[in-house]
Amino acid sequence: MRELFAFLPYVFRTALRARMRTLLTILGAAVAMALFAFVRTVDRGVGELAERSAKPVLVVFQESRFCPLTSDLPVRYKPVIEEVPGVDRVLPTLVFINSCRSNLDLVTLHGVERDALQDVYDLTLLAGNVADWKARSDGALVGERLAARRGARVGERVRLGMVDVHVSGIMRSSTAGLDNMAFVHIDQLALARKKQGAATQFMVTLLPGADEAAVAAAIDAKFLTDEARTDTKSLQAFVAGAVGEIAEVVEFARILGYLAVVVVALVLANTVFISAQSRAAEMGVLETIGVTKPRLALLIAIEGIGLGLMGGILGAGAVYAVLSVSTTTLGIEGYGIDFKPSLAVVLQTVLASLVVGALASVIPAVDTARRPLHQAVKTE
Repeated sequence: MRELFAFLPYVFRTALRARMRTLLTILGAAVAMALFAFVRTVDRGVGELAERSAKPVLVVFQESRFCPLTSDLPVRYKPVIEEVPGVDRVLPTLVFINSCRSNLDLVTLHGVERDALQDVYDLTLLAGNVADWKARSDGALVGERLAARRGARVGERVRLGMVDVHVSGIMRSSTAGLDNMAFVHIDQLALARKKQGAATQFMVTLLPGADEAAVAAAIDAKFLTDEARTDTKSLQAFVAGAVGEIAEVVEFARILGYLAVVVVALVLANTVFISAQSRAAEMGVLETIGVTKPRLALLIAIEGIGLGLMGGILGAGAVYAVLSVSTTTLGIEGYGIDFKPSLAVVLQTVLASLVVGALASVIPAVDTARRPLHQAVKTE
């Protein structure tokens, strides 16, 4: 093994002989592995959103709504829902989102009752305090992702959507979507939206052991002949429906990411094969002075693995750097898919590039090992 490391400078100088070919190969691998890393990041964001929505919470919307902004339910539904067996707490919520369609500047405001918020949502305050939010009529608790995108700080006034608010706190939650929204008082948002006495949705927490499907059916039955019929789903089912189209796009993008890896393997294999062929005479000389064929094959493999590894590190590093600098969230119907930089994705990408480099080197390495010595020397 020590002898093998002694040949590493030789492998490095060999790659530098054809600088342009080596550079273009590394850049091509970097672009493809960057695509792979980005797709893995988006895939991870969709999976995290789905995981964080797996909670015993029901969402009550108006039936046949096509966007949260088109759902109008009377606030008087709250005590009726509370009477349904299995229901623990009910939080009427008035929602504003800046766009129902997919967008990269998601702003979601939830107008809620100040004394019921923490009974339904698990919130961790990162800065500020809830008491200030409760005391102010224009206060807002802003999710950390939304605060990062809008540069909001505690004590400042910012305009979120259609209202000017005082940032009373920055919060984080394990519940899906809350890091990308802001909680304001329902009266303030109702005045801005001219929706006094109305709610967009009701968030319903259940008692332990309650049957989600049975409770949802019971809630909808209560308002079957009322002025606004309801459509009740679990939070998980609602989020899955909201991001369903994006999930299909991500599935297609995942295939493109894998195809990019295959293309990288072919490009690396071609580069290493050409390099090995052009140095056939050198391989013959090395074999003549005692280097065994397995070690010659290993030298060829090291070149391919090195090129692939450098491309993977550059590609994954570029994606990580861009996502670290720019806070990016893809919003759909008030829920956000976060594109977060992840060391796990970087390691996956680097490992994938390592495997791709090794696989791409197999054919050139085997060809070098099987070439008879007299043919290698004759090429000189």
